[in-house]
Amino acid sequence: MSELTVGNGPNRVLIKSTMQEDPRPAGTAQSLGALEDTQNQAYESFYAAQDAVNAAAEQTTAAHEAVQEAEIKYMNGEISEEEWEAALQDLRDAKAAEEEAAKDFETAAAEAQAAADAVEARKQELRDNRKNDTTYVVHCARIECPFGMRESYLALGPTHGVLTHQIPQMTVKDILLNENIINFGGCHSRENPGVQAEIEKTNAIIESKKDWRDNVVDYFTKKWNQKAAIFKAGISFGKKLLGIKEKEKSEEEKLEEMKSDFVGECTAQFPADGEWLEGHEKVFINGEPVLLRRCSIMCSYGGCVTILVSGQPE
Repeated sequence: MSELTVGNGPNRVLIKSTMQEDPRPAGTAQSLGALEDTQNQAYESFYAAQDAVNAAAEQTTAAHEAVQEAEIKYMNGEISEEEWEAALQDLRDAKAAEEEAAKDFETAAAEAQAAADAVEARKQELRDNRKNDTTYVVHCARIECPFGMRESYLALGPTHGVLTHQIPQMTVKDILLNENIINFGGCHSRENPGVQAEIEKTNAIIESKKDWRDNVVDYFTKKWNQKAAIFKAGISFGKKLLGIKEKEKSEEEKLEEMKSDFVGECTAQFPADGEWLEGHEKVFINGEPVLLRRCSIMCSYGGCVTILVSGQPE
């Protein structure tokens, strides 16, 4: 049985049992899972409506062709006026059905967009509230990385013996890639060797396609860039003399610069002796601070991994 230590110093208490505590505040907003279920249903309705529009359009096309054929037959006396009128009525009915299907499609599209917006709004709310959230994090918590291609999950194979809502609870030391922190599929960070390799590969392809005219352009471009660099350096020096400070880039701007269209494999790296930051100060599992939703950990390639949802039932 695992040991659970609560408190510090002389007030420390050792408990040899599982802990099932949910510190989340009551009356929270609609859960992300429920909103995503609504979104999935809205998407299903949208695709069904799209199929209905396509089917109705095909029906209208078929009815139009039938009218053209009936018109020729009517002119040649091969069919009666009633049959000709029936073909026209079929076309009118098909057009009306197509218009109705188009309206249903517009409604379904609007509902799907509203559902998607609600999911994204809830995610943003969770991101905004994360820094103060002390909810315990358990197996299958959902995580994010600004350079990742997708959201991912936390996992815990051999448990620490402590459960919350019958789900294995995690600690700040659970940082092993693909054992605890499941990779994010792809990575956009230019610090990632895989991304650097993709950039070099693309540059090599571009260089291989150049002819002598490109080299001439490159020569004059290089000369111009050298002059521009000297000019910019002069401006920078002048600003220093005048006491004008350079505007520092925000963290968001720095992050945006690191992002690119190049994608490499997500091979996130964390220090061997590292851990999630801001774990619980008073609650430990086998001497390790309990993992909380406010925690984060930096990847060596510049991505800050954060916890979107704790994994507990919402």
